[in-house]
Amino acid sequence: MLRYDFEKRTGKPLYEYLYECLKKDILSGRLPAKTKLPSKRELARNNSISVKTVMNAYDQLLVEGYITSREKSGYFVAKDIETVPDYQPSFTEYPVLYQEKSWFADFTSNHMVYEMFPFTQWRKVMRDVLSSYDLELVQRAHFQGVGELREAIADYLFRVRGMQVSPECIIIGSGIEYLYSRLMKILPSDAVYAAESPGYKKIPLIYREHGVSWTYTEMDEHGIDIKSLRDSGADVVHVSPEHHYPLGTIMSAPRRQELLEWAAEKLERYIIEDDYDCEFRYHSRMIPTLQSTDKNHRVIYINTFSKTLSPTIRISYMVLPEKLMQRYLDRATFYSNTASSCEQYALANFIRQGYFERQISRLKKHYHERGELLLGIIQGAEKMPVKKITGDDSGTHLLVYLDTELPDTVLKWFAEQMGVHISCLSEFCGQNEAQYQHVMIMNYSDLSEDVLKEAVARLENIFDPEIIL
Repeated sequence: MLRYDFEKRTGKPLYEYLYECLKKDILSGRLPAKTKLPSKRELARNNSISVKTVMNAYDQLLVEGYITSREKSGYFVAKDIETVPDYQPSFTEYPVLYQEKSWFADFTSNHMVYEMFPFTQWRKVMRDVLSSYDLELVQRAHFQGVGELREAIADYLFRVRGMQVSPECIIIGSGIEYLYSRLMKILPSDAVYAAESPGYKKIPLIYREHGVSWTYTEMDEHGIDIKSLRDSGADVVHVSPEHHYPLGTIMSAPRRQELLEWAAEKLERYIIEDDYDCEFRYHSRMIPTLQSTDKNHRVIYINTFSKTLSPTIRISYMVLPEKLMQRYLDRATFYSNTASSCEQYALANFIRQGYFERQISRLKKHYHERGELLLGIIQGAEKMPVKKITGDDSGTHLLVYLDTELPDTVLKWFAEQMGVHISCLSEFCGQNEAQYQHVMIMNYSDLSEDVLKEAVARLENIFDPEIIL
């Protein structure tokens, strides 16, 4: 009699558990080759399960060749099955190969505040799209992206950033990485790309992934160092003039002019302007984009809605100079657009109906208040050896300069033992990281007041010898 303990099935369907039990007995030799198996009704009765459950398990074993079926005789273990005496199938879930660590406070995340997502307005525009569009939602979208969204973006850029761009020069994609991959197909194959140091970590990773030649270029208090850029031999440089990450630098007007002049000196030199969080400026107006002051058509403008709406709405865009746009049309029209058509139509309506700018205003107010709160908490932390704090005028992170001899690796280790995840400025350097030691980067956008207070108190303990020792 075959009877199995179905209490051990750990959430599996009954038939799947029975199939694995029978398979185990066959492979281990408990059910030798040519053994006649119980009828479906008998096995069902002995295990208090349905005949259909047994039938499904037998059918799977038949398909995989572990058993055979003879008309009017029943089911038999296949004769050519090799036994594995120590065979032990796993009735548990597959092991977790990757799992993110859980922190009491994660100052590295730079996430948006998900609770502030405009659910009501987004549901409304999604309903409007689903009720107003038919074939547009199931047909392949234009390879550049939905025309209505490109028009809405062009109008927004004109009103908010002073940019006069044609919707025909805008390309929609599902993330900055995708846009970069398309961009590299139309820039010269021998181009040398430059990443800022310190700078956004993802840019060198993208360069490595695509196997292009690249180098680092240094920063100073005015933005990217032009001498370092010239010495690097780069042809294409990625910059964030409005608000550099992680330094928080605003590129000065003279430096911006120098950068544009550098690009104009040679054919096929380009500037990739990343305007990722330009909206979050608290004490002054946004500075004009490089693209809006570029008379030589050497600036490629990119931006994303991940920070202002949600990273799950995978919509980013880039604005190409007309020359590069023509090259894109000649070489890349066979690429399918990767962003959801439904979400593109919804986002177009979201922008046109004024919801997007209202959302920006809400987030701007919230982030400003949260940054001021964290600034006050750190300034009140008497045991923390703070030399200065910068970054409170824009963006969603602060730079905390410390008067300490603790290496950054040790500082991070102590913080992690207390459940606080931090990053240091030196980690964002490709070169000369020594001059950027002892600076914590504290992204605060999605952390509550209680978490901020407790997290800073824990970080304070790092500098209390009695507690650490």
